[in-house]
Amino acid sequence: MPEQSSKNTQQNATISLPRELPLETPLWRFSLSIWKLPDAQSSLLYLQDEYGLKVNRLLFCCWLGFEKRELLADKLESDPLLAQWSNQTVAPLRSIRKQLKQVAPHHPQLKATVQSAELQAEQVEQALLFNKTDLFSQPSMQGKTLQTLSYNLQSYTQQALSHDDQIEQEALIPYLISLVHAAIPNHERTHIEAYFAK
Repeated sequence: MPEQSSKNTQQNATISLPRELPLETPLWRFSLSIWKLPDAQSSLLYLQDEYGLKVNRLLFCCWLGFEKRELLADKLESDPLLAQWSNQTVAPLRSIRKQLKQVAPHHPQLKATVQSAELQAEQVEQALLFNKTDLFSQPSMQGKTLQTLSYNLQSYTQQALSHDDQIEQEALIPYLISLVHAAIPNHERTHIEAYFAK
């Protein structure tokens, strides 16, 4: 019994945010600029809502591409602090905001308050990602921004989705391509598709 109790305590332990965590990062500024692009925003929201992929991690993949860095998806997905903050703070706030659309449509100020808290939580999550850039990535061996960015997105989605979800992984590729095309509009879509071909 004592061993089981100790195990449960470890599982339920709260992991604290770092004391020093600058929020205004290059990643955050990049993400704000990408979010303003309608095609990028719609692709990100679809990938989140339909496949459970995390918008901040998709944006992190894109930013790393421009920084000529390759994602280490296994390190990203196994980070305990990032997982806890995303699952226990960001996701619940998003759920509450969506719920308020139905249960409190005549109280916009309440929704705005929750939405503001959600945005701040998202910014903290991005700060955590940026803070561990060297842990979650390495200098790219791919050469080109487009190639690295495409590689990062595929690495993340393959790691995040179950190996049994092969059909889903193939179905989401057009949305990943749309995201890349929005981020790097000077490349033709057909050119981008070549980096996602099997």
